Amino acid sequence: MGDDLTPLRVAVIGQGSIGRRHAGILLDLGQHVVAYDPAMVTAPADRVQLADSLLDALGSADAAVIASPSVHHVAHARLAIEHSIPVLVEKPLATDAPGAAELDCLARERGTLLAVAMNLRHHGGVAAVAELLREGTLGRVISARAWCGSWLPGWRPGSDYRQGYSARAELGGGVLLDVAVHELDYLMWLLGPATSVSALAKHASRLEVDVEDVASIALELETGAVAEVSVNYFDRSYHRGCRLVGEQATAHWSWENESLTVAGWDAGPQRRSVSADVAPTYRRQMEEFLAAARGEGGQIVPAFAARQLLSVIDGARASTAEGRRVTLAPPVALRPARRDDSDRLRDWRNDAETRRWSRVQSEVSPQEHEGWLSQVLEDPQTRLWVAEVNGIAVGQIRVTREREGWAELHVSVAPSARGRALGTALIVEASGRALAGPDVSGLVAHVKDGNVASLRAFARAGFTPAGRDRAGLVRLERRPGR
Repeated sequence: MGDDLTPLRVAVIGQGSIGRRHAGILLDLGQHVVAYDPAMVTAPADRVQLADSLLDALGSADAAVIASPSVHHVAHARLAIEHSIPVLVEKPLATDAPGAAELDCLARERGTLLAVAMNLRHHGGVAAVAELLREGTLGRVISARAWCGSWLPGWRPGSDYRQGYSARAELGGGVLLDVAVHELDYLMWLLGPATSVSALAKHASRLEVDVEDVASIALELETGAVAEVSVNYFDRSYHRGCRLVGEQATAHWSWENESLTVAGWDAGPQRRSVSADVAPTYRRQMEEFLAAARGEGGQIVPAFAARQLLSVIDGARASTAEGRRVTLAPPVALRPARRDDSDRLRDWRNDAETRRWSRVQSEVSPQEHEGWLSQVLEDPQTRLWVAEVNGIAVGQIRVTREREGWAELHVSVAPSARGRALGTALIVEASGRALAGPDVSGLVAHVKDGNVASLRAFARAGFTPAGRDRAGLVRLERRPGR
């Protein structure tokens, strides 16, 4: 950052170890820092101004850094976005993909910068591997493996690991959200998105935690490559790195050995030094965020990348719980429905399986459907979207505003698109878009008790049961900033 730039006033929410690190870097970069943390137990660094409340901190800020426990990220970041403040959110962006989608949709609706702190993208080891891939040294990557193991009680000497967020489910802890996010993020950044996941995550050691402390994750990537991630909280000897096997060469990055080794079939291993120092990654990350906050084009990790990452973690949780490989839905785009969608929407509505789970099970005539569609398209309280994957229509979503700020969500997957794990993806995207609207205090859906697939899809999209309506349908609800 140039010395001639006017310093920004940056609100840092959370003053645990990472929040204090961010505050110190901001001060070193010449920015003004105002901090808020209701659980603060030690005095802040010199020159850090304390705010009396979250609203006070954000109300006077030019930018914000969210470094509170993971479970609070959505609520705190949402408030910053609603204040039209560029915001950097510590990893993970949210504790699940629905929360990340909510923030992403809100930021796009408001035109506000939303970045995610994934500092390993700036590490020398990851950067060196990225350079090999850009140069084509490895050829097509066939398989990849990344790992990280360390001793949780030794992370912060002098503090009780059992009280930290990493060890507590109520704060969004666990090795999946705390460690695996880094390895999964840089692997997919380097090699592309995943299409399926199989995982085992559990509490296996004698550590006094109520979260998973080990996870093994297997991914199939969109390129056809296979990737593995292994992480834990109990390895007494810190180790981290990755190994990429390509058709022309293999690369091995070792954090503890501070080295990158490249070996091919026709050449001996070539080794080069790569510093393990992590401090520069945090500073570089903050420099890029400040540049982006000023509108100078800083290279940030966008919310969309965090959504893909959390979809994998959600899939890993489901795989662990259900003992199966989980297919990951491709990105879903929503567009406003048009009158020329009429025949398509009517065909979907009259499909036998769709009618089976509808409130009204009889077929609708072309005349009835045209009248309904005209009414919906002209109703200012209703939004009707067609969901697309790669430009192909795969479903419809209708959101109708009700009294007191609630909106009802109706979702239907096209018959030709069933079996592709799209139900949850449609609900997540539609929920994010709906909750980004003004004065929406919550979403509601009504599902027949026997519709197990829909009930599961809504549950994975962040909806919770809230009784039954007069017709005996299960009422499901979701509120913003959960």
